[in-house]
Amino acid sequence: MEIYITAEKQEFISQRKAMGHDLKKLSFYDNKELCTVIYVDFTDKILKAENYTDDIITTAFGNNKLPVWEDFIHFLEERCIPKERDGIKEYLDAIGVAEYDPMEIIKKTKGKMAEDNQWIKTEKI
Repeated sequence: MEIYITAEKQEFISQRKAMGHDLKKLSFYDNKELCTVIYVDFTDKILKAENYTDDIITTAFGNNKLPVWEDFIHFLEERCIPKERDGIKEYLDAIGVAEYDPMEIIKKTKGKMAEDNQWIKTEKI
């Protein structure tokens, strides 16, 4: 599937890149189907998301059309092993992550969980 970036999202990316912000693009898939693309400004802690499916069960934020930073953090945490899990230190050591950081865990694990076929591709913009 070809991704068409709306003018609004292209402006979001261009403005923040010009300011030197830390930008990432996360593509959320269900198997091979692209479901949601999230453009994230880690400097200002804001994001823009666009769904590529009408199935809200497989989108990153469900029926939330205007997710905010807290929604994004919750989404990342949902795609990671719980930080309260017994043996978390050993797990983090095994995947090469120094501390519990959902974004770093996602980079290593692609956000894959045993319960579903969803995963995340991360890219620096």
